Amino acid sequence: MASPPFSSGILGLVKDTGGLRSRALLKDATELYVSEPTHTRAEVAMYEELAGQLLKVTALQDRIRIATLLADYDEVPASVMRALLHDIFPVSSVMLERAKSISEGQLLALIATASPSHLELIAARRNLQPTVVEALLGRLRSDGLTALAANTTIAFSPSALRHLVDSARGNPRLARQLAARINDVQDTDLIDLFLDLDARGRRRVIQALEIAALREFAARRPLPRVPMPDPDKVATLARACLQRNTEAMAGILAELTDLDAPFVVRLLADQGGEPLSICLKAAGIDTGIATRVILFSGVDDTRSYFDVKRLVDLYEMVSLRSSLLLADRWRGTGRPVEKPAGYVPQTQAGTPVRAATANRGDKPVRMPDLKRDRA
Repeated sequence: MASPPFSSGILGLVKDTGGLRSRALLKDATELYVSEPTHTRAEVAMYEELAGQLLKVTALQDRIRIATLLADYDEVPASVMRALLHDIFPVSSVMLERAKSISEGQLLALIATASPSHLELIAARRNLQPTVVEALLGRLRSDGLTALAANTTIAFSPSALRHLVDSARGNPRLARQLAARINDVQDTDLIDLFLDLDARGRRRVIQALEIAALREFAARRPLPRVPMPDPDKVATLARACLQRNTEAMAGILAELTDLDAPFVVRLLADQGGEPLSICLKAAGIDTGIATRVILFSGVDDTRSYFDVKRLVDLYEMVSLRSSLLLADRWRGTGRPVEKPAGYVPQTQAGTPVRAATANRGDKPVRMPDLKRDRA
């Protein structure tokens, strides 16, 4: 088998000039290579040979320049692309951010050995194949998972979504990225991430809980009975609020709701306050005491008037059934909330007040003649 063209000449050039001329030679050859839209097999083989011999001795700035030129070029030889992808971060990042011609196999090979920085750049690429997404999920850290969740050009499979939701517990940044995805992340997927979500994500969860509560009501499932809170404990809770004694407040609420005291401390310290309002509703506490708890909770001295009004409105708006559904999930005793079925147009399914549309061939029913009495 004949050796590739110019092999001995390139080796002699590197040996005779000490690599000084070779560094500029590869950059100049790349500029010439990308100046033509297409190349013959011989030209591609010559450039591959040149790059294979000279990339190892080319300066960093020239390698970055070479990667920049090839990133926007369609016909990049596979060996050159592989060498640039496995180069150090300043070089490979150019290709990962800009190159469109990276194959699925090249990405999978890079994922197997890439650094976390490389993986995050791969996660941000547009229109990743499902196999690449699955490979990334096995190697990405939490920061990288956030970059993957922020990529709106890909749709997650059910297994990938479950992995992301499990990883988002205790990770507010990842949880909020998932809540921002409308197409493939359902409202019910976010229920277990309620404490890690922002206001927008929590509204999605509250909406899902209210729909689930309506479904249970329609199925005639009995509403769990909430015992009236002990008046002595409620009075002690009111005094603890005035004293700003968070530990005492958490202890009493833990007894009233059967939640762990450290978890209730987290509810009291939550800046948004939505979990606390739902917890108070599930505990059966009246509006006056609930307002006092809301006022003297949070990370600040007292909540502002607008925050208190917003949280009290939420307390009054949310149904007891939906608040109990969320409290049961916090206790670990709740049933999985069913996802809503696919959309069916009302013209096909009808509504409680309007039946489904009749076929065009059906004759309208004749209404009986009514005689009106004359005045």
